[in-house]
Amino acid sequence: MMRRFRGRLAALVSMAGLSLTAAACGPRGPVSASDTVVQFYVMLEVSGVRSIPEPRALLALEPYLTPSLAAQLRAAYAYRDSVVAAGARGPAPFSEGDPFSGLFEGQTQYVIKNTTTRGDSAFVLVNFSNTEQKPPVSWNDTVVVVRADRTWRVADIRYGAGWEFGYRGALTQLLSKR
Repeated sequence: MMRRFRGRLAALVSMAGLSLTAAACGPRGPVSASDTVVQFYVMLEVSGVRSIPEPRALLALEPYLTPSLAAQLRAAYAYRDSVVAAGARGPAPFSEGDPFSGLFEGQTQYVIKNTTTRGDSAFVLVNFSNTEQKPPVSWNDTVVVVRADRTWRVADIRYGAGWEFGYRGALTQLLSKR
């Protein structure tokens, strides 16, 4: 009984710590759209997210996401868990691959190329590369960011890769496939 309590207490403390980290690291005041994209990718790296984020990691990412994108990520994770619970053979949907860049294996480096702003929307062109691939590969994706109140939030990622093992379309399209 005491072990179970300690495990639950440890999980609660861990979640509280992640919540405080997310609150402390979230965008503050009027930062630029490109700054928000950089902060988002830093948080992905710090959180160790390489596929659809688990609930605690999503909590850390939410300050950088629109509510609708956060809800889609939450639903994709729940769907993945339901497929696993049903005992499906093979990898469950959304269990493999980095959905936050156009290459399934993910990126190892990125550089903001430019930002185009139209009203309360911004389109941040990001040049990604994966130097672990042999030969190394690079591609451009466009991160769609919208202004909500005084902060910018990631609304979508438009994949620009186009090779056989890359994502096509956009993150929101990928998340809606079930």
